[in-house]
Amino acid sequence: MVVLERGWLSSNTIVLLGADPVVIDTGHHRHAEQLLALLEHWLGEQHPQRLLNTHLHSDHCGGNARLQARWPQLLTLIPHCVFEATKEWSPSRLPFESTGQNCPRFAVHAALRGGQEIILNGRTWEIHECPGHDADGVLFFEPRERILISADALWENGFGVLFDALESEFGFDAQEQTLDLIESLQARWVLPGHGRAFQEVKPSIARARSRLAHWRQHPLSHAEHAAHVLIKFHVMVHQNLALQEFMSWADQVSLLKRIHAQDPRGIEFEAWLLERLDVLCAKKAVQLTPQGVLDA
Repeated sequence: MVVLERGWLSSNTIVLLGADPVVIDTGHHRHAEQLLALLEHWLGEQHPQRLLNTHLHSDHCGGNARLQARWPQLLTLIPHCVFEATKEWSPSRLPFESTGQNCPRFAVHAALRGGQEIILNGRTWEIHECPGHDADGVLFFEPRERILISADALWENGFGVLFDALESEFGFDAQEQTLDLIESLQARWVLPGHGRAFQEVKPSIARARSRLAHWRQHPLSHAEHAAHVLIKFHVMVHQNLALQEFMSWADQVSLLKRIHAQDPRGIEFEAWLLERLDVLCAKKAVQLTPQGVLDA
């Protein structure tokens, strides 16, 4: 296995080498050419046979279209809950529009279902659903070597934004159930969606549970954190935005609107956005200058 760890604009890409190479997650479309070069380096004359996505956030599936163009025979498998919406490419049923992100359209060929198994290069992998970060996400577990591909359900120091908690009061419970599942698997290696592969699994789960307890007690703080992540990601993609251009983008992002609606102070959306930018500036995540909003 090869774990291609890149910057935060892109997820990790995991390559299963062997007679029938498999690619798991493809990062952001801005990094698609870089991914293609890395895959050609590792695969040589081989062609990947299958592409699997743990979930359909743009930093995990943005390179799908480019890989399909390079290798037309590539079979793409995605979680079953979003299979039909992706096949039809229905923006209102996919996560890109609501989060203000873009992903080139790609084809899908088969669905991944929790509770089933899939054979990849002679190894049998269990497919498990992992709600919390994404209601439709899956993770993969190889029980013989106890290798877990955890996507954004568990990182070495936490987990991804709990989008389920922004949609439902049960989202925090969903993440707790996912952490219970991961703990029960007793993985020896974890290959996360972001960050390095790691073996110190129990301390990571403990840190994740601590973070979850904090967010559960302070749901508004979690919602604001989610807003900061969406904003930072957009600025990372574009690097430099005029302030009015940024405001126009934010005005089209329904998830930002829903997070703003949770603020008990009732302040205007534009003022709330400027507060978010001030917080990100204080954290040195972005810069706010007379020219606009810059990545930092």
